[in-house]
Amino acid sequence: MAEKKYVVHTVVISGFFLGVALFAYLLVSHHMSMSNQVMHSRDSLLSNGLSVLDRIKPVGKLAMELPTEVAVINASISTGTLTRDGAQVFDQSCAACHASGIAGAPKLGDQVQWKTRFAKGTKVLYVNALNGISSSTGVMPAKGGNASLSDAEVKAAVDYIVAKTKTN
Repeated sequence: MAEKKYVVHTVVISGFFLGVALFAYLLVSHHMSMSNQVMHSRDSLLSNGLSVLDRIKPVGKLAMELPTEVAVINASISTGTLTRDGAQVFDQSCAACHASGIAGAPKLGDQVQWKTRFAKGTKVLYVNALNGISSSTGVMPAKGGNASLSDAEVKAAVDYIVAKTKTN
């Protein structure tokens, strides 16, 4: 029985080393032929007769100038800012909270929720809308969270909300 184990172990170990030797032979022979393949590829690249500078030269130019027509058109645009009316500002910025009452925002048209705010006056509503307010009933970020709005647009939105709520 011991002789049989000896033979099996010897055959397994010999097979392992034979496999390692075959792998090493294939690896070395592959790398020996690589230099010929690299030279062949390199020769085909360089056989077109172009120098390195010719092969890497730019193929075009990028012009970063405005055409004269565009410059004239841009110069003719007035410096006045385009303002949106109260309804547009409300739809784009205010409706996110005031349509559904998110974060304690009084809903558009709900006279009960707006009653105490209207009692303070329109100027207070303007100040709160422009600067934001945080109270026990809710939070209002400055300009409704849209810093790109002008003061006139915010005031137009407040006027729109007041008008819509008072008519309901």
